[in-house]
Amino acid sequence: MASIYVGLLFLAIAVAVKFYPGLLAGYNRMSNRERENAEANGLPTFASVIFGIMGGISIAGYFVGIWLEKPELSMNIFITALVAGMIILIVFGNILINKGAR
Repeated sequence: MASIYVGLLFLAIAVAVKFYPGLLAGYNRMSNRERENAEANGLPTFASVIFGIMGGISIAGYFVGIWLEKPELSMNIFITALVAGMIILIVFGNILINKGAR
């Protein structure tokens, strides 16, 4: 059941980041030029989509674990979604921030 709660939290973060990009780590410490590049390249939308996907995978993992009668599988799916999502956000987020800055 914890996977559902965490999935709903990720979905709430996805909505919040879309409308308030300052919630992203390090966003407020960027220079104005970096912020303009990030917004022009769609960083808030990208982060929102990734958090939404992470939430959806977490919720779906709970139901897959119940369907396969292996409840511990839902936690493994959640951790995999979390780690993969954060790696994708860090790598591609930096690309979106620096794209066009040179």
